[in-house]
Amino acid sequence: MCEKASGILIKQLPQYFRPVVEFQEIIRAHGRALDQLEENVDRIQRNLYIPTCDESTIAYYEKLFGITYRFGDTMDFRRSRVLQRFNTIAPFSIGFLRDKLTELYGKAGYELNLDPSKLTLYVKVTSDRYGAIDLLYDLLWDIIPAHVRIIANQQTTTYVTGSAHMGGVVSNTFLQII
Repeated sequence: MCEKASGILIKQLPQYFRPVVEFQEIIRAHGRALDQLEENVDRIQRNLYIPTCDESTIAYYEKLFGITYRFGDTMDFRRSRVLQRFNTIAPFSIGFLRDKLTELYGKAGYELNLDPSKLTLYVKVTSDRYGAIDLLYDLLWDIIPAHVRIIANQQTTTYVTGSAHMGGVVSNTFLQII
């Protein structure tokens, strides 16, 4: 229990009231109420902003925007998805997309190429951030017009220290999300 307010209030009592047990208990009761009030005000202030809000506030915004929470999503990832939904604006422009990708992955965390004659957008995410590909697809589906073809993938490099003995198989994988 934090008795921060009690200490401040007891110092405001005149010297001759401080040793009286009844006054000490009254001050302690008021101090607890003031400490609780201060905690509530701090929580409300944190919940005003998406980057610092708690889980119940994020759940409210996810419900508001129709975002489905998946087991294992971190609070940072959930906040990023909600912020991304808040920042979705139309009309679409390549500059806006570059800014959003830079905001999500940093300047070196993605590659963006465009083929205007084929109306095709190529995006390669090189960031190893948790949920990077989900954030990418949420962003692309929210802002890219329906007539633009999107070819997007994620490429990460992981270095394993030590020795590892492994076997390998050569195969081909194709993932298409419609």
